Amino acid sequence: MPEEPKRRLGRGLSSLMRTHEVQQKTSGEKQQANEVVSGAAEIDIKLISPNPHQPRRDFDKTQLDELSKSIAQDGILQPLILVKGKKGKYVLIAGERRLRAAKLARLKTVPAVIKEATQQQMTEWAVIENIQRADLNPMERASAYRDVMDQFKLTQQQVAERMGQPRGTIANYLRLHDLCDELQKMTAEGALSFGHAKVLAGLAGQEQRQQKLARMVVANGLSVRKLESLVTDDGTKETPASKPGKSKPAYVRDIEHQLTERIGTRVSINQGRSKNTGKIVVEYYSLDDFDRISQALGLQIDS
Repeated sequence: MPEEPKRRLGRGLSSLMRTHEVQQKTSGEKQQANEVVSGAAEIDIKLISPNPHQPRRDFDKTQLDELSKSIAQDGILQPLILVKGKKGKYVLIAGERRLRAAKLARLKTVPAVIKEATQQQMTEWAVIENIQRADLNPMERASAYRDVMDQFKLTQQQVAERMGQPRGTIANYLRLHDLCDELQKMTAEGALSFGHAKVLAGLAGQEQRQQKLARMVVANGLSVRKLESLVTDDGTKETPASKPGKSKPAYVRDIEHQLTERIGTRVSINQGRSKNTGKIVVEYYSLDDFDRISQALGLQIDS
């Protein structure tokens, strides 16, 4: 079982920008949201503010030092992408590592392409640029996906389409928020792999059990498959009544899939012991996600 989902970024950052440009021109809107104001221009570093939607929290100092030395010798080969801000200043969309390294190299200006973008585009581009160029740790990526969903009221499917990823990948990262604080920190620091964290996230609300198994993984170097076996065996011993029965009929799995696609989050159908009984479980990953799902189901929420 692979410990990391296969990266399927079908649309790169520049491709996504060009797609939006074509859509804007085709729609006949007066505002060209991504019109290039100029080619690569030298911009004063002091005029550039970081992207407020930057999902990356930590930057490896050694890598920045190496990039800084390269930039000092050869310059910045790929321009940064900026949008116009207020009072003649600019906001960074893509290239924060290059900007930080340029500051370490004590450059006064950096080459940049100036574009116009909405707040949503800035957030999406920042996430995509980081995923493509410098891997976010799993918790940073999980938080980035959730922020995009919450801020712009998007479903998992819509986020997946914008990021060029399978919807299941987005769902798996969002599930990492079901880890207790200690395990989230271990995952962010690399002590737990994404594969291990994904399995342990299935034990939502069982903090002590998550911690116990996580420590076993670290101490004994357990594989993801071994961890899955421990989770299954442990769960069977603790809750005999919850032994898995027969696999779900094909029509039930099909209904689960349809509900998941319609609501935009994972939906499970668990048949009960009595005939024609059971539970429909709808997952949510934040209060904003709960509100979105409730509204999708027709519930009116008084603010």
